[in-house]
Amino acid sequence: MMNEHDLDARCTWIRDELERLNKRGALVQLSGGIDSSVVLHLCARALGAEHVRALYLPDTSTGPETRSFVDAAVQNAGVELVERQIGPAIEAQFSAAQVTELIRKYAPDYDPAQHAYAVNANPGLARRLGALVYQVKIGPRHGDPETTLKMSVDDLRALIAYQNRKQRTRMLFAYAEAEAHNLAVVGASNGDELKTGFVVKYGDDAADLCAIGDLTKPQVYELARLLGVPESIIARPPTTDTYALKQTQQDYYYALPAPVLAELATLSPEELADDARLEPLLADLTGWTVEALRQVTTGLQASLRYQRTRSVTMR
Repeated sequence: MMNEHDLDARCTWIRDELERLNKRGALVQLSGGIDSSVVLHLCARALGAEHVRALYLPDTSTGPETRSFVDAAVQNAGVELVERQIGPAIEAQFSAAQVTELIRKYAPDYDPAQHAYAVNANPGLARRLGALVYQVKIGPRHGDPETTLKMSVDDLRALIAYQNRKQRTRMLFAYAEAEAHNLAVVGASNGDELKTGFVVKYGDDAADLCAIGDLTKPQVYELARLLGVPESIIARPPTTDTYALKQTQQDYYYALPAPVLAELATLSPEELADDARLEPLLADLTGWTVEALRQVTTGLQASLRYQRTRSVTMR
C-alpha cells in the first residue's frame, strides 16, 4: 500500500532529477485520465504548482467529455494549462480521407461524419491462435462498437501505423513546448504499460522522466487518493484517448491481464521452455494452454525488443 513516505520519496526524486537535468520545471501532457492526472499532481507537490505546466493536445477524435476532466485536474492541482490543437499536424502526415478509403474497402457505408473506428485486442482469437490479435471495430461516433471488420493484415498494419502518428505528434508538441520554457517532459506511462509494451515507440514512451514508470495500475490509484486527485477522474474508466469510438484500455490492448503479460515479458528462454513454469499462470486463464502462452510470449518479447531498441551502433 502506497503511503506518505512513498509519496515524499517520489517527490524528492523528481526534484533531484530536474536539478540534475538543469530544468526549471515540469511539463505534463494531460489527457484527463488517471495516469496523467496523478503525474500532474505529483509534479505540483514536488516542485510547486508555479513550476508545472499542463499541456492538452486534443484532435478530431477527442471525446467531448475529455476537457471537463482536464479542467478538473488542472484546477485541483493549481497549475497552468496550455492547449494546442494537433488535428492539422496529424492530417498533414496522412489524411483522414485515406483512412476512410481504407475502411470503406470493408464497410462501404462508413461515413466519418457519423461513424468512428477503433483497433481492439481480441482475447478469444489470442487464446485460440496463441498470438496477440487485434481487430478493427466500427460504430457511431463517440458511441459503442457495433461491427467487427475482417481486415487484411497489411491494411490493419497501415491503420495502426496511422494511429501511432497521434502519439508521436503529441510527443513532438510536448518537447517543443518544454524546450521553449526549459522544462522537463514528465511522462505518464505506468509500469504495467512499460513492462507489457502498451506504449508507442518514440510516442508516449518518450519523456525525460517517467514519474510512475515503476508502479502497477492499482498503485497508481493508491497514489491518486494520497494526492487528492478529483474523484471524478479516479472513477473514470481508463481509456486510450486515441479513437472517436468508445474504448477502454482493456479493450485496446489486454488480451491477457496486465500482470500475466508483465510476467511473460520477463521469462528467459529456459523458463519459457519449462511447462512447470507456465502452468501456474493458467489458474485464472480460462481456455488457455501452456503452448498458447508460449507462443504469445514469443511474439510479445519480440515486440518489446523492437520497442525498447533505440539507435544501435556497431560495437
